[in-house]
Amino acid sequence: MSHRVSSAVRTRSPVRSHLAVLSVMIALLPCTTLVWADPDLADPQSQAKMLTEQVQPLLEQYCWNCHSPAYAAGEVDVSLFESVEDALRLRDFTAKVSEILHFGAMPPDGATQPTEGERQLLVSWFNAVLTVDCDQIRDPGRVTIRRLNRPEYNNTVRDLTGLDLDLAADFPSDDVGEGFDNIGDVLSLPPLLMEKYLDAAFEIAELVVNVESIQVPRQRRERGDLTAVGAVRLRGGRYYFFTSHGVLSGEFAIEQDGDYVLRIETGAEQAGSELAKVEFSIDGQRVHVAEVQAPVDRMEVQEFPIRLKAGKRRFSAAFINDYYNPGADDPGNRDRNLAVRALEIVGPMDPSQRQEALENNHVLIAMPGDGLSPHEAARQILERLAFRAFRRPVQAEEVDRLMSLVGHALDQGRSFEDAIQVGIAATLVSPYFLFRVEDDRVADADESIRELNDYELATRLSYFLWSSMPDDELFQLAGEGELRQPPVLEAQVRRMIADPKSASLVENFAGQWLNLRNLEEVSPDPTRFPTFDDALRRAMRRETEMLFETVMREDRSISEFLTADFSFVNQQLAEHYGIEGVQGDEFQQVKLPVDQRAGLLTQASILTLTSNPTRTSAVKRGLWIMENILGTPPPDPPPNVPELEEAQEVSQAATLREQLVMHRENAVCASCHIQMDELGFGFENFDPIGRWRTVDGEHPVDSSGELPDGQSFQGPIELVAILSQREHEFAKVLASRMLTFALGRGLEYYDQCAVDSIAEQMQQHDYRFSSLVLGIVTSEPFRMRRTQGELE
Repeated sequence: MSHRVSSAVRTRSPVRSHLAVLSVMIALLPCTTLVWADPDLADPQSQAKMLTEQVQPLLEQYCWNCHSPAYAAGEVDVSLFESVEDALRLRDFTAKVSEILHFGAMPPDGATQPTEGERQLLVSWFNAVLTVDCDQIRDPGRVTIRRLNRPEYNNTVRDLTGLDLDLAADFPSDDVGEGFDNIGDVLSLPPLLMEKYLDAAFEIAELVVNVESIQVPRQRRERGDLTAVGAVRLRGGRYYFFTSHGVLSGEFAIEQDGDYVLRIETGAEQAGSELAKVEFSIDGQRVHVAEVQAPVDRMEVQEFPIRLKAGKRRFSAAFINDYYNPGADDPGNRDRNLAVRALEIVGPMDPSQRQEALENNHVLIAMPGDGLSPHEAARQILERLAFRAFRRPVQAEEVDRLMSLVGHALDQGRSFEDAIQVGIAATLVSPYFLFRVEDDRVADADESIRELNDYELATRLSYFLWSSMPDDELFQLAGEGELRQPPVLEAQVRRMIADPKSASLVENFAGQWLNLRNLEEVSPDPTRFPTFDDALRRAMRRETEMLFETVMREDRSISEFLTADFSFVNQQLAEHYGIEGVQGDEFQQVKLPVDQRAGLLTQASILTLTSNPTRTSAVKRGLWIMENILGTPPPDPPPNVPELEEAQEVSQAATLREQLVMHRENAVCASCHIQMDELGFGFENFDPIGRWRTVDGEHPVDSSGELPDGQSFQGPIELVAILSQREHEFAKVLASRMLTFALGRGLEYYDQCAVDSIAEQMQQHDYRFSSLVLGIVTSEPFRMRRTQGELE
């Protein structure tokens, strides 16, 4: 029996004019109707016949006046669909049509409208054309060579060398594609980043060889770990001081009396006759002032040695010489500002730990002496380092090239320590370290699909679950050729999920799927919400991460992302929720109020992310659910429709529902807002920072609604119950998002077969988290790759 699925995977369109066609095509289709492909249209001949006899005449009848070749409004020409082959050749936007058929927006008011039967006919034809025969199409896709992103770089350096550094904090931000920052197509290598790689490689090499520096404790506070008071704002990972009325500080635990180094990573926008100055303070007392020469985009570290006593110490930075002259002739000399990325305290060093450090060194596995020459020791070091850094066996000539650099340094009379640093640094700037390379060379030139070798599979697996390189056990199994065996692969997946390093999956997958990283940029109105501060922001994010981690580590059903009747709070977050009996900063599991909260959708992190600074947003909350839970993102809003703020000016006394009527009165908007707004209204009992409420200003909260399919609800718990009934659809959405993250590429139409197969495996195992991961790891897109161009 042929296995056919309707392609619903979101695809990428390289041609924006083609995407414009969607606005016209979806206009003919009702917002709430989803029609599966007609079995009578399974063969291309029937599709071609229907296109000629019925579809093209309807397009000409209802679209031709505005969207013909002679007058293609908005660069939309419906004559593009001249044949079934054209529709498939332009599959990107044709697939988009199929995905959002239920969002009707055209023809515009006043134009002749198609009958319901004609709309259904068009729906059926598009779905039939896009239906994928999984027995006929086998394409695992092709992943672009992938540069390590910033979290992957840091984690890989940690596991390769044993140094837990954060050098990538100084790298340019990674571009995001398909909602994630590990997508090969957008991870470029600009010249500035290459300079940073060179600097980092030599710093790592120096730390590896200089054993004394390895053991110096280093405490770093950045982003959400710091407390900003006054005129200090967090933007893009940097704290900006726009006046001298602000302080940035962090708490540090000094375990023993000793000598330490205070470090501030900072840069400035210069103006006036002197350089910007940053003040170092400990427990509110100034200890040092430094001039800052580095620009904001290329920050440098300012250091000050100091002796500290044991105990908790608050280290703070302040901008002390603000300058502002808006009338200056030179625009670049009008405003002096300071920016700080991080505060650090380094120290103290215990010399007695040197030998232990050398014994635990991941890189220096040999040293000259006891019959071992410097060249022999260097070769032993570089052979093992290159194998682990390149994540595959290395050829003798590759080691020879590294050894030639070391040999040249030794021949010049440099010490072994200096010479081996050159070889280590060269390894760390190799493309085989910085990029994840999968070799497309095959024995048969006609072979278009191949299975990954064990080392490639180990690398995909480790960067998926750990955002880092394989460990020794994965390398050993790969070397033995055992990793691809199904029982071995399953055992490794379960081991890796249980490993603490799987916290990277929480941070890097869940943090982006759920948009938690955006929480740093959210700024609720401090006048209206004075209890919202950086500590509460961190607690909100940690709660959501802990729920995801619990479902993952305890192998619970993914439905608990929506329905969990428990959560994790500290005292501050418990008070925010009105939960009694929680004391201190430690998070603990609590039972949620059954009539108020359940799962992710009622957590303060999501509710705050989807609000405006001064009010809630039913539109944003509904849109978030459609995109992240239901997998049905609406099209972009049409032009010339006022924002809600403009509508609010019409009646300040109106409720949120009344303000949104303006959008629904526009037929182009109504089709999407009917579903989007109703989903958002279900969470109106939560204010803009996620606190429970029963009134909004002078109005009682109305959190009831009715979805397009007729299901009604009273409040968030009933709405969550409705959404949780769509467990299989949610499984497909989560599978497609996690498969995208695991592969490092956007999904194509042929990947729908894999997504459906993963969801079916999940259903057979009660939708447990492990079945999701195992379904991805054993899927053809994960285990295989296309070696040639796109398959016909």
